[in-house]
Amino acid sequence: MKEANDAPYHIVTNRNQHRILVVNEPVNVDGIPELHFEDFDAIFINVIDSVMDRNMLAIRLASPLLSEKCRFKPCFVTRRLTGWLGKTEVIVDGYATSPSDNSMARTIEDIYANMRRQNFLLGTPPVVTHAEEVVRLCRFAISRGRYTFSSQPTPGLSEGYMALYYYTLWFAGQQTIQAEEREFFHSQLLRLGYIRRTRFIDRIHVCPICNSSHLLFFETCPKCGSSEVDEEPVIHHFRCANVSPEHTYMSDGELRCPKCHHLLRHIGVDYDRPSSVYTCRQCYNTFMYPAMRVLCTNNRRSWRPDELKPVDVEEYEFTPEGIKAFASNEVERTLNHTGFYGYSSMTDFIAYLRQFTGPDILGEAMVIVGRFYIFDPALDEVTERDAVPPVVQTLQRFFNYKQAMWGNNYYFLCRVPDGEVAKALADMEFEIKEQLRDYQELHRGFQFEMVDTYVYHPGDDVEQFIKRIEEERE
Repeated sequence: MKEANDAPYHIVTNRNQHRILVVNEPVNVDGIPELHFEDFDAIFINVIDSVMDRNMLAIRLASPLLSEKCRFKPCFVTRRLTGWLGKTEVIVDGYATSPSDNSMARTIEDIYANMRRQNFLLGTPPVVTHAEEVVRLCRFAISRGRYTFSSQPTPGLSEGYMALYYYTLWFAGQQTIQAEEREFFHSQLLRLGYIRRTRFIDRIHVCPICNSSHLLFFETCPKCGSSEVDEEPVIHHFRCANVSPEHTYMSDGELRCPKCHHLLRHIGVDYDRPSSVYTCRQCYNTFMYPAMRVLCTNNRRSWRPDELKPVDVEEYEFTPEGIKAFASNEVERTLNHTGFYGYSSMTDFIAYLRQFTGPDILGEAMVIVGRFYIFDPALDEVTERDAVPPVVQTLQRFFNYKQAMWGNNYYFLCRVPDGEVAKALADMEFEIKEQLRDYQELHRGFQFEMVDTYVYHPGDDVEQFIKRIEEERE
């Protein structure tokens, strides 16, 4: 028989009679039928593997944000992982040597005491959409008494500017959507009075197209634009007033004036270096001040510094009204999910098309929509009008698509740069078909087929685009 420490998980009781789920190896807590939400009060991740991905997986599977059985519960990690968790540390309440650690017991008491003061509601619906994930992240912060955060959690900022929105399930290539969704969410919190400004932090500059702050700066030749430029000092010889680059003075390892041919003195110095000069190694142009070029690593576009978009980073805090709304989960009723990717109603899906296809938002990108026909016998068992269909609950959460169902039509939407439509459509078809095939293997009678695609170009009539989608569903 396995010892407790050898088992994948076990439950121990600490000095305050709190039950601690000790995770000894990566286990899917939600997938263990005999383990229930009521069986434990906190989590201790006791996994230390030479493969760091396994340690991170253990935390992810027992996350107070992502696991339904662990939601909002205090989560601790073995002290041996201190300094190794990166951004995952946002959802960790502390480090401990063992589940009986005294400081861990005190922190658990403090967290639950804070929840009781707030009348914090633990029983919330599962996270299906990205909007629900961001709401849960805010609720998690409030449950821990963390009420301040930055208004501009754009990629590339320090963690201190963006910790509240930091731990989210972003897919590669979704930085533009990421910034817009967070800004949409933030503006709603302001409008509803759930947050207020406390102080100015910094002003940064971001790409004017995608709002990314992942920027590279290059000094370039003002004549040919090359960044292959060298800087060297200019020497001023007092004796003859000659001023020229340092390399013109070099002679057999010594400094000799190219004008009067005298050696420069190092004792009783007769020269200085008043400035620098740049030389381009491509066109051999010489200049005092290089031009600057800025490359956005997200969309590969180049800009002048004065073309970058200034963004103020400001600190905000939750108001008493906001704390109450998140603690009671009232935000599920008051927040609009239109601007988020992930699953939504078809009404929300169409509203997104109307709201986010304007030229000031869309820029040079395009919107593509894929329509799948599905037949799922399990849908007959869904009686509530707003219930999430079983196929959506089971599939991977496509946070890189906005999706909705309308009868037997399953729609997926994403925005892509100009020139990448064909690849994006192929990727969409492959990714979704793979997920639907996995679902099909587990659900008898389920059928699916990709039946149409739609491409919206900047400047098109969005109402005509929507009309085509609505008419062709029949």
